[in-house]
Amino acid sequence: MRRVARMQASPHPSDWRDERGEGPVKLWGDLRKVLAAMLDHYRTYTGYPKTLFTKASEHHHIVVTDDGQVRHLKFGESLQSGMYVDDPAKSDFRYTEYFHLAWVFKRDIRTVLFLGLGGGSTPKKFHVDYPSIEMDIVEIDPAVVEVAERYFHFRSGPRLNVIIDDARTYLANSTKRYDLIVHDAYFSEAVPYHLITREFFHLAVKRLTPAGVFAFNLISDVVGPDNTLFRAVYKCWNELFSAIYVFPVEGKRNVMLIGCLVGEPLTKDEVVKGAAQLRDEWGNVPLLETHAKHMHTSRVRIDDIPFLQDDVAGSDGGRGYVPVG
Repeated sequence: MRRVARMQASPHPSDWRDERGEGPVKLWGDLRKVLAAMLDHYRTYTGYPKTLFTKASEHHHIVVTDDGQVRHLKFGESLQSGMYVDDPAKSDFRYTEYFHLAWVFKRDIRTVLFLGLGGGSTPKKFHVDYPSIEMDIVEIDPAVVEVAERYFHFRSGPRLNVIIDDARTYLANSTKRYDLIVHDAYFSEAVPYHLITREFFHLAVKRLTPAGVFAFNLISDVVGPDNTLFRAVYKCWNELFSAIYVFPVEGKRNVMLIGCLVGEPLTKDEVVKGAAQLRDEWGNVPLLETHAKHMHTSRVRIDDIPFLQDDVAGSDGGRGYVPVG
């Protein structure tokens, strides 16, 4: 007579215990450590992530790495830009998608100025998505432009013009006006001080068209003890724009600030509705409505914080750096 083995039910995860009485949380933590070690071993064995390029330029220590799926640009140890190798127009930095929210507030954008190039993620995406716009990009470091062209599929052209200059110097000397200015200029883990002061923003808005929009990728907390930089910038903007919109990027310290020169402030529901319409009409940013739902609507206190001003930094006109990490 054949004996049939009796199957025992596997214990429920909540019943798992080791000799110390520790349960699934501890086991999952151990498993993550094992997987992380395996990944490190794989990367060591395969040579990933590979360092494709490194150079100490006048302004940055530039590093380009590639893990086989994503290529990254770093200034020092700070990640600046990321590109999917099999889709060069797609960035793995979620915050870049928030720049597209500018079209919610101005549908007829035709001219765009970028302050800072990095790997060119957003200009490349705009170039594909909005064939009627013309873009100028101001980048202080020619080595960054060379790296963007060589490793990140960035190409200048009739609609994509690169200007080697300091962003503030360009704004001071130019007479050209733009429908949208995109500020994404960083030095490693810091934002150049002269590109974040009250005087800088007053200068920048002079380069906007009468109904222009300004978008700024700021690295700062919006709430809590580490939101000082955010509130200081907001205070500067409060005297310049008729409407200010704040979009914390989910899971990151990036916060997208969008300022509009004209128009009454839209409600959150109106902004979300506008983003949904753009998503449905154009389809270029599938999560645009989701990003709009992150809009911060609480009052921002600015009465207890000073303006960021040029003279605070001394005789260099504020050309220092404000740490953001």
